[in-house]
Amino acid sequence: MKESVSALMDGEIDEQEAARTLNALGQDPDLKASWDEYHLIGDALRNNALLSVSVAPAVSRQVESEPTVLAPRQRRPFHSGKIATWALAASVSFAAVVAWQQFGRDPALGTAPVVALAVSTPTISARDDSYLTAHQEIATDPVAVKASLQSEVRH
Repeated sequence: MKESVSALMDGEIDEQEAARTLNALGQDPDLKASWDEYHLIGDALRNNALLSVSVAPAVSRQVESEPTVLAPRQRRPFHSGKIATWALAASVSFAAVVAWQQFGRDPALGTAPVVALAVSTPTISARDDSYLTAHQEIATDPVAVKASLQSEVRH
């Protein structure tokens, strides 16, 4: 009977066969489904702009009919090895710094000795005066003046 439906769509059967096929289409739901499929295929082959296939209702019905699975999320394993390694490294580093600060001093001295040096102020000669005038930004720093004068004395 599907051949008659296809021939009816193509306009290749006589009036008596067409009437009989149309009567069968009204009574047989499977034949009606074939009629709809043939029209859908024909529209797709002709690139019909009015062709629209909506699968959303069918998908929605299918999703609603499926059971809902309520399962707890899988927890990621805790990598305590990495954290423990970093914690151990930090602890050892801290202990090393504290030990270096505490044991690096001489206990007899108590604290680090303070050394005071007596520095005499040198006299500035005419030669040094011209040099310092040329380098005024350094001339205002007394430590730099003393260092430059001492380096010239050694030469």
